[in-house]
Parts: sequence; structure tokens; C-alpha cells
Amino acid sequence: NLPWIAWAYALLLSASHSHSFGGREHHRYLGATLALYALCALGSVGLVAWGLYEKRKERLNLGIVGFAISVLFFYFDSFMGKLGRSASLLILGVLCLAGGYVLEVTRRRLMARIEMSH
Repeated sequence: NLPWIAWAYALLLSASHSHSFGGREHHRYLGATLALYALCALGSVGLVAWGLYEKRKERLNLGIVGFAISVLFFYFDSFMGKLGRSASLLILGVLCLAGGYVLEVTRRRLMARIEMSH
């Protein structure tokens, strides 16, 4: 449990210093915001690894969904405001289609690995 405690503490620290939650200037706290999203993605990958280790499908699915949500929030927070409306929506559509396909193929492959080990 010690790695999860360290992860949660680092997540709280980066959230308290990021512009998304602290309401501060964007350019001064970009590193904390990037750390926040990286920690969320890392936590999702950790949840997937935990699900694989204990052969629990629900943890694997939850980790995949958490990773997808982390990527979407990162996109909305970091890129969507910098691009034009049509370009940002076009890129979001491509991100959703391609990312969804890759995550589903990965999820099915990992589920098959769990099924084979039973």
C-alpha cells in the first residue's frame, strides 16, 4: 500500500499547485498541471496492472476507463482552448475514434490474458 499512498500524496500536491484546481496563472504552474495528468494516467496504468496481477476484470476495465478520462481531460484543459473551434473538435473526434479503438484492442488482449491464466 505504500506506493499507492505515495501516489495519492503526489496527486494531492500536484492538484493543489496546478492552475486547474488552484485558479492561478496558467504559465507559472504548467509543470504541476502536467504532473497531475501524468499521475492520473500512472494511477490508471497501476490499476490495470493490479487487475492483471489479481486476475480481476473490473479493475482492468476501470483502469482503461480512467486512462481514457485522463487523456480527454488533458486534451480539454491543455489544447482545446489554443486551437480554433472546428480544428479542436476535428482533432477530438479523431482522438476519440483512434484512442477508443486502441484502448478496446488493448482491453480485449488483456482480458484474453486473464482468461488464459484461469
